[in-house]
Amino acid sequence: MYIWVILATFLAILASYTLSVRPDMRELSVARVAEAALGRLVVQHEAALNYVKYHKYPYSTNRDHVDYAPGVVGDADLLAEMPYGYNLDGQYTSKIFCMDQNMTVAYEYSGADNPCDVTDNRKMVVTYGPIPTRWMSLSSEMERPNTDFLNALWNMVSSGENFGYMIPALASDVHTSSQNPSASDVQLATRAGAEKIFVPRAVLEDTDFKSVCNLEENFVCLVYMSGI
Repeated sequence: MYIWVILATFLAILASYTLSVRPDMRELSVARVAEAALGRLVVQHEAALNYVKYHKYPYSTNRDHVDYAPGVVGDADLLAEMPYGYNLDGQYTSKIFCMDQNMTVAYEYSGADNPCDVTDNRKMVVTYGPIPTRWMSLSSEMERPNTDFLNALWNMVSSGENFGYMIPALASDVHTSSQNPSASDVQLATRAGAEKIFVPRAVLEDTDFKSVCNLEENFVCLVYMSGI
């Protein structure tokens, strides 16, 4: 009898340490892990933007010329703008685009004339890469992030940023307009709500971009675009 009293007391003590499950436990655990995964893309994009910033006037000596050119921003240049000890895993690519006014043609640097020096050209940094497998939705035929990753995506950047994942544009939107100057058939699912963000055709048809991100082959990417 005495043993049962001791056992009952011991179980009562254990029960007193049992805490109820918090309703926001998933947000505090899984969502934070998703934000950390997504943060790698955000940090890399910001590093690419800093690279551009420090390669033009007033940080460069020539007011009329920039010291950056179209193409992929190299790892060494990215790491120079990243927090100390940061490692690149090659999952994402940051590329500088210098395009015509309608954003249908991406110019290349020939070694003589730099298209990024042309004032009328449209210039943009684009960071892109596939949705991490762990955060892929299994309930959708087309690749897209799951709910946890979407929540992290909306939490990471403000509604004014051109950051999201690729989706097909509505047929009625595939025409030249102020929102869609290149008549692109791909847009981004973002926090922007009613405002539609289109990926320029010059980017979609770029060889580097298309090898990783191509809706025709169901290669859906996360894309972060910033004008420069």
